[in-house]
Amino acid sequence: MPHTLSRKATGFCMTPRAMRSPRAVWFLAGAVSALLAGVGAPLSTRAAVLDHATTNYLTHCGGCHGIEGVSARTFVPVLRDHVGTFLCSAEGRAYIGRVPGVSMSLIRDDQELADVMNFVLFRLGGASTPAGTKPFTAAEIHVARAQPIASTDLLALRAEVLARAAAQCPR
Repeated sequence: MPHTLSRKATGFCMTPRAMRSPRAVWFLAGAVSALLAGVGAPLSTRAAVLDHATTNYLTHCGGCHGIEGVSARTFVPVLRDHVGTFLCSAEGRAYIGRVPGVSMSLIRDDQELADVMNFVLFRLGGASTPAGTKPFTAAEIHVARAQPIASTDLLALRAEVLARAAAQCPR
């Protein structure tokens, strides 16, 4: 019966006897060759390869902040074209290194986390990131993580820090 099902599903049936024929062997060889033809294709014709920082962002941050840095406008802040404003002040820079998602991140390696922060600031932050902003370093992340924010009202603290940072941004 499997052959009947196969014939109904595909309009083509290969019985065990037919699979031993030279025509079947050539057919299968051609099919396998066609499938493998894309393996050696240049990168531009294959799916894009994501760098480690992007992969870490998608794995550890994108679920809440959105894969493109646009969250669902709840208590989770939108990052795209906004997060860079924090870097207009030293207080804002320290703040984003101490928020719970950063200070308590499951990314335990400080350099990997610094790379994710730099992805967020320079790729997602867009024009909101001030010109001349220095990338985060592993040492800076290490210090920030050791002092996580203890406030129970993160939304109010965020608004205050952001307002002070925005006031210092060049216009």
